[in-house]
Amino acid sequence: MPLSVSGPGCFSRELSYNNSRNLGVNSDNPPYQDGKDMTIGLPPTNDNTPAANMRASRRFLEHAALELAKEPPERLPASEKCWNALAQAVKAVGKDRRWRNDDHYRTHAILNQIIYEQWDGTDTAREMRRDFLAVQSLHSNYHEIIYDAPTLQAGIESAQQLVARLEQVRQDGPRPAVIKDAEGQGRLAYLLEINHLAPAVLDRVIPIGKRSADGFKKDGLLGRAVSRARAGKELPGSYAASWGMPRPGNDVGGDDDNGGSNPPQDGRGNRPAPQLRPGGPEPAGGQASLRA
Repeated sequence: MPLSVSGPGCFSRELSYNNSRNLGVNSDNPPYQDGKDMTIGLPPTNDNTPAANMRASRRFLEHAALELAKEPPERLPASEKCWNALAQAVKAVGKDRRWRNDDHYRTHAILNQIIYEQWDGTDTAREMRRDFLAVQSLHSNYHEIIYDAPTLQAGIESAQQLVARLEQVRQDGPRPAVIKDAEGQGRLAYLLEINHLAPAVLDRVIPIGKRSADGFKKDGLLGRAVSRARAGKELPGSYAASWGMPRPGNDVGGDDDNGGSNPPQDGRGNRPAPQLRPGGPEPAGGQASLRA
């Protein structure tokens, strides 16, 4: 039987085949019974494909609605499961582009890059940014306990819309993009895992003004350039000291990359100064900017 999600201060929606578009369910991922109420099952263990991430995202959306429908509403689990749903959808996009996607900062960076890529004069990118801010605030609510059920209802709908848009981004494929400024260069360097390299290397691999027909997917010529840069083959001595970042000849990383017991040295025995790159692991204000 279809599941009606309703309750005081909650939205009413049937989680069924006929209305499954609200949860992002499509014909290649039909829902199935998993427990008493869930209609979307977990992906198989150790399935790390983008499709598995999208399945987990849809399951989290369904679970968030169910938590909010309880009497009384389980507001905190509903909040965090909306964020989990978004994080899983973002991971799917990141995997499609072969970008690193395994932490909170890169969740922000991937969304920033996609929003920038979608910025075409229509309302699409603005709506994505609005929905992202709403879902991000639900993540904060998990810790701060500030939202009531009606506010969470709106947040769940924002999460549903944003996950649906990210699924559409995956279906449409990458759009052409250009690196407009140092912020964009640093963001891509972070996603391509070359943000620890010296500015001269970044200016060769992903210079400001560089255009990409496939949204800077780490593939083809760009993938080979990134691999060469990470292997230290772009410019001699181009690796900046950075905590835990390996240099050529040091595949482990650790203290000797940041002035520890065996600090890196140039040809005269002098230690290079650590370099800070835009888009690194601690953006200004502690969170990645949403400015596109």
